[in-house]
Amino acid sequence: MKVKAHILSVVISLMLTGLFLVPALVQAKEDSWGEMHKMHRATAVKELKLSPEKAKEFNAVEEKYVKDRQELVDRLKKSQAELQNAMAGTPDEAKIKGLVSAIRADQDKMAQSFKSQFDEELALMTPVQQGQYLLTLHKWREEMMDDHMKMKQK
Repeated sequence: MKVKAHILSVVISLMLTGLFLVPALVQAKEDSWGEMHKMHRATAVKELKLSPEKAKEFNAVEEKYVKDRQELVDRLKKSQAELQNAMAGTPDEAKIKGLVSAIRADQDKMAQSFKSQFDEELALMTPVQQGQYLLTLHKWREEMMDDHMKMKQK
């Protein structure tokens, strides 16, 4: 049972990472992704027919979590660079173990942050809007994966 729960948490983490973390970490594409993300969010607000108050709250939730996650993103980048350096040459197992633990802890915090954001966003919506939002997010993920595959083929 523990293995299934762990696998489920890994799958959720990967889904959330695919939706949010990768664009946050890819500095070269951040501007174009950021613009596309803003367009998607504006489209979602319109399609979900959120009231102006709910739209403001919806956007405020994201702003809050993005700001909070920036420190985690910076820490992850630093830890990953340190891990890469530690793996070069003769690896020090104790140092690597500590870095792996730190990275995993920050990844868990990142996943929890996205989950909390998602929960807060859904709480602002009716059940019908929640269903629409889930379908919209799925569509965006598929578009991102299609774009990624097209870029890989070039």
